[in-house]
Amino acid sequence: MPIEVKYCCPNDHLDWDEFEKNPPQDLLNAYGWFYVTIGEVGSDAGNDFQVCVATPRAVGRLKASGMLPGILVDSFDTTSIRQAIDAKVCSAGEGNWRQALDRLRTFMHWEYEGMDGID
Repeated sequence: MPIEVKYCCPNDHLDWDEFEKNPPQDLLNAYGWFYVTIGEVGSDAGNDFQVCVATPRAVGRLKASGMLPGILVDSFDTTSIRQAIDAKVCSAGEGNWRQALDRLRTFMHWEYEGMDGID
């Protein structure tokens, strides 16, 4: 069952266009959280996730705050970030939705994470 990114937006910008117009000062030392909606190809439905994307140089700052990135990029530019998110999501899409969800949850936070009766 192939899956795809339906929507993606950085948490600290209004939308992707604003993010493109306001890149970080150091593209090689940056990280950010992204809101991502993922669903099956051909369906309008999707589930919401949060994922931290970071460059290798920014990992130390993340670890110091108790977090680890779900996706690494060499450069924190919009093209690299979107390609990395799309590729990682697509690679998790084998099998049924439940199997894909289990793989996605290894590097993203799912909207229903921790809710009783959802697992």
